[in-house]
Amino acid sequence: MTGPGDQLVQAMEADEMEQAEAERRATATLEEEGAVKDWLKRIEEAREFDKAAREGYAKDRRYCQEQANADVYDVRVPIAGTYVGILTTFLYARDPETSVDLAEAVSARIKEEAKAFATTLEIVVGRLWKKGKLKAAADPLVRSGLSVGIGWIKAAWHRETGNNPALQQEIAGLHSSLAAINQLQASLAEGIVGDDSVQRAELEQRLQQAEDEAQRIIFNALCIDFVRAEDIQVAPECASLQAYADSPWIAQRLFMPVEKAKATYPDAAELLGSATAYFRVPGRQVDGAGFGGAAPGAQADAFTKGTAGATDTSNACVCVWEVWNKETGHVITLAEGCPRYLRQPFKPEQRTTRFYPFFSWAVIWNDGARHPQSLVDRSRSLLDEYNRVRTNYREHRRRAIPKTGFDRGAMDPVDANKLADAASGEMVGVDLQGMRPEQVLFPISYNQIDPALYDTQVIRSELEMIWGVQEALSSSIQVAKTATEADIQQQGTESRIGYARDSLDEMLSDLAVYTAELATSPNGLTPEDAAAMAGVEAMWFNVPEPEMLDMVVQVDIRAGSSGKPATALRQQQWSILLPQLQQAAIQIGQMRGSAPGDIANCLEQLAVETVKRAGDTSIDPYSFIPQAPAPVAPGLPGDPALDPALALGVDGGQPPIDASAMPDPAAMTPPAITPV
Repeated sequence: MTGPGDQLVQAMEADEMEQAEAERRATATLEEEGAVKDWLKRIEEAREFDKAAREGYAKDRRYCQEQANADVYDVRVPIAGTYVGILTTFLYARDPETSVDLAEAVSARIKEEAKAFATTLEIVVGRLWKKGKLKAAADPLVRSGLSVGIGWIKAAWHRETGNNPALQQEIAGLHSSLAAINQLQASLAEGIVGDDSVQRAELEQRLQQAEDEAQRIIFNALCIDFVRAEDIQVAPECASLQAYADSPWIAQRLFMPVEKAKATYPDAAELLGSATAYFRVPGRQVDGAGFGGAAPGAQADAFTKGTAGATDTSNACVCVWEVWNKETGHVITLAEGCPRYLRQPFKPEQRTTRFYPFFSWAVIWNDGARHPQSLVDRSRSLLDEYNRVRTNYREHRRRAIPKTGFDRGAMDPVDANKLADAASGEMVGVDLQGMRPEQVLFPISYNQIDPALYDTQVIRSELEMIWGVQEALSSSIQVAKTATEADIQQQGTESRIGYARDSLDEMLSDLAVYTAELATSPNGLTPEDAAAMAGVEAMWFNVPEPEMLDMVVQVDIRAGSSGKPATALRQQQWSILLPQLQQAAIQIGQMRGSAPGDIANCLEQLAVETVKRAGDTSIDPYSFIPQAPAPVAPGLPGDPALDPALALGVDGGQPPIDASAMPDPAAMTPPAITPV
């Protein structure tokens, strides 16, 4: 028993503990508020550092929308926007094809399993990109890179779980059973009932298993989103955005309605009331305002800060910054004007070798420059010159309208007014009072139009040289070209945009590696998930560390596979290679003693590749290729056990290949390919 003195001591100790806990919380709060304030200051300074670049984004967009210098030129030709559309279709017309090869370090003992895993990973990465809508994000990425100089996408793994109602009922029942056992154990302590510890342990195990299974996974895949160039902020310490993967931190800006922000971050719902309010910029599309740009002279922001003391917050948004800090490996979530974290800093569940989920693509990098240069920026003076020529041509044509003068003194005032007010092509009756027409009416001379002064061919040629767009793609052909000239011009176009395609392939290769690392991480896909994507024979395992994946496979993409289908020149080259590849597949298979099924698979892949290079995606080559016969049940006609002749065959009873009976591949006519 404790006396009054002991109770007093315990109460004093409890008060001291509460006071110490309150002081600890206050200190932690002050430290958090200081860290949040410091991060918001760093972001603001970085935004000021890159302010000129964002103003350039808005200017480039106005040129693509053909709204630049609207008060100067009456005629504005949308050349920049047209070129962006043309090059986008050439650079990214489809999702790239993943290529997964075995690493050199793979031993012969596990080579077959590693090969099966590589095949499965190829299929899985492609399916994840399709499910994550890569093309929907890559198309604006390419357009952004061509128009403002740089484009960004964000690829992050998303796992979403939901409650299982049946398991929730079972959990409630188990809790009731445990409560009953607790009551029994209370009686056990008094010696009333026997020991039920075994039953209690069993129920606790069942409860733990049910609680683990209650959260079923309803979504577990890669999500890919396009991010506007002005919504990404790279640390100023990064000298060039080309090396963004080595930046100390990268922040992404998101504008979120207040109510949605409170639902997304419930722990900070009360604090969001003090966040800075933002409102969408009103304006017409022709002004360049709204989501895609900004009014002339302003930054390329779709939102503007609300006035101090504003009370109408029904349409207000908060500016959320998601900071990926590579130095600590944490993700920090802030809101402008909010003194605390929206959620506590955390580390991503899946580790990757690059950390950042952001991927950028740019066409032109200049030595020593932090930001890439856009094609629009390189051609602004030529675009202005083109519009100036067309505007002057219009003005010249307006002033060059044929006119006729007349002698008002020699005519009746009524007749003179009739002539002055007459419309084009109108018949006007006048009294010349006996004078000849040439004495009263006479033509007025005007400056004749010299078409050479307004020829834009030189400007178009220089623009095509900068953008790498051939004449046949951007305008009507004025001079007929032979097939050889067209091929040479096509090769020139491909070589001029080749550097852009190479850099895009490099970015997509990094995305392929990143996707493979996420999918094979411990929190990525399960073998069941992989089997659902790649078939029941899929070979799958999870890698504890992302660096270990390189020890098994090398992930890449097939170069140029994201661009338009093969051109006529490449199709012609394939028609020359096809017979040689067919002959080599058959001869090598015979010399190695390969099964007829393996040789048939090689020839099948050649046929599939031929259809693919034809460029017609509506053709399914497998619908024209005969498949192996289904296995015959024992005891039925066709069973090799009943037919000695079939028993000597392979691959489901097929007789061996007779080399002498096979056609000569050199004499085979390759299938005709229609150029696209």
